[in-house]
Amino acid sequence: MEQKLAAAKAGKKSAAPKWIAVGAGVVILGVGGCFAYGPVKQWLAKRAEAAKQASAPPPVTNAVPAEPPPPPKELPVLPAVWTLDVDRAKIPEGKANGTISGTNFLVETAICTPQLLRLYQGSAVSPDREIRIYLRLNAGESLTGRTWTVSQDLRGKSVPQVVKLWKTNPRFAPQSKPFSYGYVMKLEFGEMDTNLITGKIFLALPDPEQSVVAGVFKATTAPAPATGAVGTATPVETPAAGPPPPQRAAFDQRYGRKGPPPAPR
Repeated sequence: MEQKLAAAKAGKKSAAPKWIAVGAGVVILGVGGCFAYGPVKQWLAKRAEAAKQASAPPPVTNAVPAEPPPPPKELPVLPAVWTLDVDRAKIPEGKANGTISGTNFLVETAICTPQLLRLYQGSAVSPDREIRIYLRLNAGESLTGRTWTVSQDLRGKSVPQVVKLWKTNPRFAPQSKPFSYGYVMKLEFGEMDTNLITGKIFLALPDPEQSVVAGVFKATTAPAPATGAVGTATPVETPAAGPPPPQRAAFDQRYGRKGPPPAPR
């Protein structure tokens, strides 16, 4: 009996530290939970707010979408005034135009290399009217920012040669006339943009028709198609046609068949 009482007392003593440890753990967890509750609550609130914003539809606004920039304004065509006084030569702020051999001239296309500037109207191969200016620059020299001022009495190898081309009849090749001196010219090149370069020109020729071109142009720096020979006007050959309709019946009656007679052997 005494042994059982001793064992019971020993069991009670050994169980007491376990309950004390369990109680201390519960207290620690409770205190830690109190301290951790605030940050956890804030994190949960931020997460819920982010999910709400992600699922919300975009706000409705009255803002008008931005319009694309307008296209560049077309330059006006201002008349060129012929003069052989370089001090009175004016370059109008309009599209390059004028007259060549008494016919109106509007620069439709401009092509430029360090050796040649072409201002022409019509096709590149056979233009209706054209001004060619041989700049005589070396292949490596730049056109950017370069200017020429040529007075009527200026001569020399450095003076650009000018050639005017014009057609007297659309069926003919263009005629040409060169000018090595005696003309007046102001030529200015601006900045290069990719394969384009801006330019301004005044050119007056000492011909009886007072040919002149003046204004602003934008030239491509790529080479132009081959222009072919330029010289005295020659008629364009046209293929031979069959008999005209009024003579067709007599033609058939004479040869007794449709179409032209066979070619001689």
